[in-house]
Amino acid sequence: MLSIGNIEKQWENFVKKNQIPKDIKKEILDSWIRCKQYNVDPYEGSGKNIGKEEFDQVLQNKKELIEIAKPIMLSLYNVVKESNYSIILTDENAVILEVIGNETIMERNINLYFLKGCQWTEENVGTNAIGTCIYLDQPIQTLGAEHYGQKQHRWTCSAAPIHDNNGKIIGVIDLSGDFQGYHSHTLGIVVEAANSIQEQFLIAEHRKWVKVAFESIEDGILIIDSNFCIKDFNLKMCEILKVQKEEIHTLDIKLLLNDIINDIGNFNKNNNIIYREVSLYVNDHRVECNINVTRVEQGDKYIGFVIVAKKIDSFRHAVNKIAGFSSRYTFEDIITNNFKMKNIVEEAKNIAENECSVLITGESGTGKELFAHAIHNESVRREGPFVAINCAALPKDLVESELFGYEKGSFTGASKEGQPGKFELANKGTIFLDEIGELPLQMQSKLLRILDNHTVTRIGGTYERNLDVRVIAATNRNLYQEIQTNNFRSDLYYRLNVFHLKLFPLRERPEDILLCAEFFLDKFNKKNFKGQKNFEKNFIQALINYHWPGNVRELENVIQRAYYLSKNRIISSTLIPDYINKNIREHTNHISHTLSINHPQSKILEEIEKNLIMDSLKKCNGNVVHASKMIGIGKSTLYRKLKKYGL
Repeated sequence: MLSIGNIEKQWENFVKKNQIPKDIKKEILDSWIRCKQYNVDPYEGSGKNIGKEEFDQVLQNKKELIEIAKPIMLSLYNVVKESNYSIILTDENAVILEVIGNETIMERNINLYFLKGCQWTEENVGTNAIGTCIYLDQPIQTLGAEHYGQKQHRWTCSAAPIHDNNGKIIGVIDLSGDFQGYHSHTLGIVVEAANSIQEQFLIAEHRKWVKVAFESIEDGILIIDSNFCIKDFNLKMCEILKVQKEEIHTLDIKLLLNDIINDIGNFNKNNNIIYREVSLYVNDHRVECNINVTRVEQGDKYIGFVIVAKKIDSFRHAVNKIAGFSSRYTFEDIITNNFKMKNIVEEAKNIAENECSVLITGESGTGKELFAHAIHNESVRREGPFVAINCAALPKDLVESELFGYEKGSFTGASKEGQPGKFELANKGTIFLDEIGELPLQMQSKLLRILDNHTVTRIGGTYERNLDVRVIAATNRNLYQEIQTNNFRSDLYYRLNVFHLKLFPLRERPEDILLCAEFFLDKFNKKNFKGQKNFEKNFIQALINYHWPGNVRELENVIQRAYYLSKNRIISSTLIPDYINKNIREHTNHISHTLSINHPQSKILEEIEKNLIMDSLKKCNGNVVHASKMIGIGKSTLYRKLKKYGL
């Protein structure tokens, strides 16, 4: 190592004569050369004050680093406080964030602007432990005249970089003091200090990620020790329990877990217990949740529990999605050219905006469930579940449990955990009770109570659960007649019949027959990649002549059957089912027989022709062009016939 005098001489030769020294450490010499390029004044070397506003922003950005580093700096100061060393913390731009030192060393720091808010880069003050450490990204010690600025020649400085978890420099820890008190071990001290800060920074970063993960979990988490004292929790648990985070520590945990407190010791081999639909008791209310309790062990004994809670509503929302309890259709899916049906659609849209019960009546196959789906999707409940129940399909001995649910052990064969009914699953949404006329009288009474009180009590239950459910009911029966025969409760009828939609059968809206047929044909064509198919004219005529007791559902089945039986691209009338052809023949023969009794043959034919024209015009809403195509005659011919018959 060079003596103090030799270093000073070589510095002077370099500064004044540009002589490159041979014995100076390479990293120091390289720094001197950079300082020449930076035009640093070698006879200066004081720090540069960056200004209060900028420094305040730096302090805000480095708040976490300062909080982590300061305890380590204080610990280091207790070791060196008698040796006139100051301990410096800077950011990655060499701005001093914190300075700790005794009175003697702090006076020298003041003279050199070695203070908070001052910057110590090589460009500002020349070669120095802090600035050169940042440039090299490695620990370094500068002694006396190794500093480029002459004002620092009485100093010895040791600095080590501090890195974040990605290896990026976020700061520097420096130990600076009088050159006369130089100790070789100071560099090792700052390296250890930098390592300690990095480790603490890593831990803090890890805790931060854990906290973010902890709070981002959709479930509530409550950690308690073996004495049922709360150790930690996330905000989701506060939300579930409806308490402020400041209040949660005041909860009586044994009361909160009253329903499961006696079972907590019965863990399985995985050290956890799963509870479905457990009540948590919070002050004056109860919260229904699904709960998972996991035991925490230390050595051979347990030290506490982790309780994970999912509110039953969110759990059921997920179950409803999996079970398909959602609406599939909107009003856009309802196709009609019939004036009366269009009015019903508009009325249904207005009804959807309200929360009252709806009764939909109409023959089987007229689209009652389609309207129920559309009303739900148009309402404010569209994000909630849509649960459809066919009351006629429920076994009589299971109707009550299916609709209203049951508690565990309430009857032989019941699930040991109990079961929610369809009304609970429809909470915050809509329940569609199809074939409501088939519901037993006893269940009608319980349904009326639910509609009136907006609560449900399970079989074997002791308390009422609040419900927020809209009811849409449907039937193909005449409920008013059912009331006269004591098969349906009048009070329930009037409770359901707040809004009434009566759907018309397909035979009363003939203009929809071809519209629906073409809709179904298009649907099947889209599924078929072998080519598009079309209807033969006689096939269409047969569809129009039939009266469709099964309505739209029957029409779709007929189109589907014919589509897949056709061996070419034309769906011919030969694919019309025999029962439809028979019905059309019988209907035609009946008309012919009736006419033949009172009219001669020529009059019979004229009457048939007149009726056919009138029927076609009615089906085509008076459109002569469409009617002529339906009958199979020219437009001008049809006009002559109209004149002939006075139409």
